[in-house]
Amino acid sequence: MMTFIEEANLRVSYQAQVRRQESKDFYTQLHDARTDRKDIRLEIDVVRGQRISYETELHERQRAEDDAVRQMMRTHVLETRAQIDMVEDTGSSC
Repeated sequence: MMTFIEEANLRVSYQAQVRRQESKDFYTQLHDARTDRKDIRLEIDVVRGQRISYETELHERQRAEDDAVRQMMRTHVLETRAQIDMVEDTGSSC
């Protein structure tokens, strides 16, 4: 049969072992969380870079569309002027 002190020592040893394991598990979880945090930050940086790229592409596309509209308007003005000149030439030659 165990003495009271031996039994107390056994319980203390067991609790110490449990606490060491809990501490080890905690530090493992902490390390995993820090790793996950780094991975998430890297993903955020990638997404930010993609967003900037998309915004730049959108801006360039909008600029190209604006230029195309301006060119179509200029063409329309020139065609209208040419028609007016033709009508005026036809009217003055009669």
